[in-house]
Amino acid sequence: MPSDAPTVAEAVAKAQPGDVVVIGPGTYHEAVKVVVDGITIRGENRNTVVFDGKDTLATGISVEANGVAVENLTLHNYTQNGVLFNGAATAEGGADVVYGAGDAVLSGYRASYVTTYNNGLYGIYAFAARNGLIEHSYASGHPDSGIYVGQCQPCNVVLRDVTAERNAIGYYGTNASGGVYVIESVFRGNRLGITPNSQKMEKLAPQIETVVAGNLVVDNDDPNTPAIGSGFFGGGIAIGGGTRNTVVRNRVEGNPMAGILLVSLNEFQPRDNRIAGNVLNDNGLDLLYSPTGTIEALGNCFVGNDFSSSWPESIEQVMACDGTPTPLAANPPPSAPAPPGADYRTLPPPPDQLPMPTGLSLTARGGAGTVPPTVDIAAIKVPNR
Repeated sequence: MPSDAPTVAEAVAKAQPGDVVVIGPGTYHEAVKVVVDGITIRGENRNTVVFDGKDTLATGISVEANGVAVENLTLHNYTQNGVLFNGAATAEGGADVVYGAGDAVLSGYRASYVTTYNNGLYGIYAFAARNGLIEHSYASGHPDSGIYVGQCQPCNVVLRDVTAERNAIGYYGTNASGGVYVIESVFRGNRLGITPNSQKMEKLAPQIETVVAGNLVVDNDDPNTPAIGSGFFGGGIAIGGGTRNTVVRNRVEGNPMAGILLVSLNEFQPRDNRIAGNVLNDNGLDLLYSPTGTIEALGNCFVGNDFSSSWPESIEQVMACDGTPTPLAANPPPSAPAPPGADYRTLPPPPDQLPMPTGLSLTARGGAGTVPPTVDIAAIKVPNR
């Protein structure tokens, strides 16, 4: 804890752009709001610098400024979120502001080496924000999702080397469009692993252009997880009414409903999505295309996947990425009902997580006006189990 402030909140309030607020080991029962651009909030030890909301405080660290980094600490037992990057908080019109393309308010954010668990909604949540980096982080036990990116266009955000387990949903990307990369991460033991999706509950629908690449998406069938409101259970990667997404070279195994699925959500149909080069094993169906009210391919295509089951059958022939798709069979097989969910407050804490390397300074990355790291999709390989 900084020697010149009795609480983290007071230290953050005193900080100036470019400052690093260093937090010593201890448990902090605080809700910290950040309104100063360009500061870094850094724990000395990821596993012993702990923010505990005691199931009464709403959000551990709420960022309403540009270019802020949060790193090397743990947050749990908040009624809403562990870390929130909120571009709508200071916008004229507040949360009800209508965003046009590129009008997300918060620009530049980063969460690195952050552990979140057993918070009431989300672990790490970026809303109406762009130019972000979420990396080397862990989220478990959340009744909405471990990591959420929503209502941004273009988002320009990279999620890499994150682990999300025992959440209702691992990654949830509602109306998160343009420059979204979910790469080289682990999504296991959730009810649903990864879902870029379109919904009317937020602005900027439909969702467009997320790349999901090189992830390990396995065993998303743990009944001892918080329930999703819609009752979804047992899916690996689900495109819910999303458009022009690329799902490439992921390993997707042990998901009892389906490994990779394209489905309708509300009035939104999945369109022009490309599913290529994934390795799928031991799923209820490896590949599933199930839009509502149509038997057309809608530009969606499948190519070069290693799989053994699909709906429709022979999916790479009837929904090929080159040539003319053939008419599809209707009425996909039904899914099993979801088991009841667990209370997120009762789930066990995770083991200690890898701390930020000693002496590593990441302050400049994800700052105001910058863009996240460039991603070379061609270099990403299918991960080992």
